[in-house]
Amino acid sequence: MDRKDTMIQKGHYLVKDSEVLFTSMGEDAVLLHVQRGDYYSLNKVGARLWVMADGTKSVEDLAVMLTQEFDISQEQAEKDIIELAEQLAKEGLVEALETPMDPATD
Repeated sequence: MDRKDTMIQKGHYLVKDSEVLFTSMGEDAVLLHVQRGDYYSLNKVGARLWVMADGTKSVEDLAVMLTQEFDISQEQAEKDIIELAEQLAKEGLVEALETPMDPATD
């Protein structure tokens, strides 16, 4: 995935770049982009989002799931997901799709 500015909306589906490794460190996590050797850290909410971003759930779906796990409103969850997803997309770590991926292709 190329580094680019991406406008993510709540109807988009987030999918992780296959070149990114994820390691859980307690409640937080570290991402490693294998080709570039770049490291990124995520807090517990970001780490949970990373795990759930499989291309089959929309930002809106992910927000609902996060509100069930964390003390956060649907509106705030959507805003936070979009903000983080845009940062991750800019770094080439995720891509926003307009249609969901087929779960069988994961």
